[in-house]
Amino acid sequence: MSHTRGTFAALVDAVVPETPELADRGEEHVPGGLDVDLEKSVIERVNNFLETHGAAAAVTDAVPLAPAVATLLDIAAVELLVRRRTEDGLNTPNDDFSRGIFSRLSRKDRLRTLRLLEDEGVVAKLAERYDSASLGAVQFLASSLPILIEFVYYSEVTGEQGEGSLGWDQTGYPGPAEGYAVGMGYEIEAFEENDY
Repeated sequence: MSHTRGTFAALVDAVVPETPELADRGEEHVPGGLDVDLEKSVIERVNNFLETHGAAAAVTDAVPLAPAVATLLDIAAVELLVRRRTEDGLNTPNDDFSRGIFSRLSRKDRLRTLRLLEDEGVVAKLAERYDSASLGAVQFLASSLPILIEFVYYSEVTGEQGEGSLGWDQTGYPGPAEGYAVGMGYEIEAFEENDY
């Protein structure tokens, strides 16, 4: 497994872990993000986060940020260790993850690492000191990663073609519908179609 995919797998495992303790609620509550290869979908979205402009647009339409994000997660994990802010230290590498520092942290410590990138660590301090759009983009992306992971997990992206996702099964969401009876009965004076 590549460093990028393995690091994102560790991130997905921290945000949407398997929950065998919920088996009494139903077997659909046990699987986590790794069971639907969620890291692949998240990498694809991170790689399409920034569009290219100018001459670069002739080569590719987006900046592949996933490898840079994986490296930043490792750097922030080192910072977390140096600051002695981990609860569990380094663990034996999981075969499903990369061999990077971030991947060897416990789930809780991986989430603490995101916090360092977002507003407590070196990147945040540099962003305060220097007006740099790229540092701001790093902070925004770091704070958005858990939201992105959850969004993709609970969307139809992780489901089979034409089927709901594992997240839909876990939440009991029936999927898109034409309308619900509870929303009926309200008079509308005028309605205009829009481009959406």
